[in-house]
This record gives sequence, structure tokens and C-alpha cells, in this order.
Amino acid sequence: MCADRVSRVPGRYQFSMPERPSRDGWFRIGTVDVTTTALLVGLGVLSMFLYAIGGADGPIFDMYFIAPLVREGEIWRLVTWPIANPPTRIWVILTLAFFWFVGHRIEDTVGRVRFTIMIALMTVLPAAVVSLFDFTADTGQAYGLSILAIALLVVYAFDSPNAVWFFNIPLWVLASVFVLLDVLQYLGNRFFGALLVELGAILVGMVTARQYGMLNELQFIPRFVGAPSNKKPKSRRASGSGSAVIAGPWATPEPAHTAVDQLELDGLLDKISAHGIDSLSRSEKTRLNELSKKLRGR
Repeated sequence: MCADRVSRVPGRYQFSMPERPSRDGWFRIGTVDVTTTALLVGLGVLSMFLYAIGGADGPIFDMYFIAPLVREGEIWRLVTWPIANPPTRIWVILTLAFFWFVGHRIEDTVGRVRFTIMIALMTVLPAAVVSLFDFTADTGQAYGLSILAIALLVVYAFDSPNAVWFFNIPLWVLASVFVLLDVLQYLGNRFFGALLVELGAILVGMVTARQYGMLNELQFIPRFVGAPSNKKPKSRRASGSGSAVIAGPWATPEPAHTAVDQLELDGLLDKISAHGIDSLSRSEKTRLNELSKKLRGR
């Protein structure tokens, strides 16, 4: 969790720049923790330079998922397609930034190993299934981090059903709109292969996240026997004993500061940054004070 961004003093609010959050990376480069999310974004940036050096038909083309070529033996395409992010339009930068944001939210929740497994399954399984079909309208191809970013957004949004975005739009509504737009675009262009890859990535991501203790509100998604959970049993002190502790299956209380609180706090801070502290209503200032205290663990 980031350091204090808001502190309360008599009569006014004080703001300080947030510190870089410490993450459980695989290794460090300077002060940057190289997580799985950071590694994928970094490889996506490198692929842009590879595109510039080798051209559209160069080495970056060999990373694309193309179903007929996979059937001919180019199996590596099942793994490499998210890395290929050609700089053909400005949206690729926004895609990488978006993946950085939502990817770290999930990775911080489930841990780097589980997140890496989730990404691997979301990448390989849908592409492998699509490779089994011979599409006549398109080649059944996909590339770039945008598909995985949308899938992770769906997981994150439905894991935090009360989270809101700008203008108080529920995050799950925003995620649903993004998916709907992609579906309409793929259908209109007759890109059935890419459509199935994206829907498959969403499905695999949600099922995998459910096994990791997320998406507790979506009871219709099965949680298999022995699946790990993020929740730990709570201990209670036995009455009449000095230090005896009884472990039970009681639910662990929610943390003092949740991801939903962080999103709400960020929205208030963005409003202050754009229009000043006086732009907040009395209730918003009260809520800002409550969230800042939560963030400091008071």
C-alpha cells in the first residue's frame, strides 16, 4: 500500500507525494520491483523497438498467435502473442499503462506465483482451443496485451463489485462496456478467432481467480476441492484461559483499507488536483478525512 497522500491538521488538508509502493517482484532493477506485470509491460515496450528494426513482417510477426501456423507446428505462438505490441497507434501506450494498473491490482492480491500461473493459463488455453478450429473468415489471430488487460479488468471489477470509477460509474459496468465494444468490433470485422481468444481469456481468468479466493460473490463459478484461498482462519481466545487460543473457521475481518477505499480516495484526490480542495462538498471532505485515517491505519 502506498504511503500517506493526505494528512489532517487543524483547519486544513496537507498533501504529500506518494512513495513508490513496495511489491513482491522477482528481482529489482534500481528501485523498481520487477513483477510479472512489470516484466510483461517491459517486453511489450521492447517489442515496439523490434517492430521498428525488423518491420511488420519481421521477428515481431513470429510472435503473433495465428491458428493455422500453430497447427503447422509453430507452437511458441501460443505463448508469445501478448508480448507483441506493435506501435501502429497511440492506443498501445494506453494499453500498456492500463495493463500495468490492473495487472498489479490482481498480482498484489493473489501473489506473483499465482498471478503468473493465471496469466499463463489465460494466454495458452484459449489460443490452444481456437487453434483446433479452421476459420474461413479470418486466420484466427490475436496479439498484444489488450486482451489480457480487458480480462483482468473483468476479474478485478467483479471481485470488487462496489468499486466505482470516475463520475461514480461502477467498475463492473465499465468492464462490461469494454467487453461489449470488443465483441461488437470483432463480430463486425468477422475476427471470430480473436473474439474467442478474448472470451476464453476472461473465462479462464475468472475461474482461476475463483480458485485463489477471489470473486466470492460469484457463487456459480465452481471452486474445486482443495483450491487455495486468500482467507485465513481467525483465532479466538478461549474464555477463562490466560493465553489459550482456539482456531476456528470464522471469516477473517476485512482489512482496514481495501482496494475499493483506494479507488475512492484516488478519485477524491484527482478532483482536488483538478479543481482544488474547495471543489469538494462537505460530505466528500468528511469522507476524505475518513479514508486518510484508514490509510494510516488509525
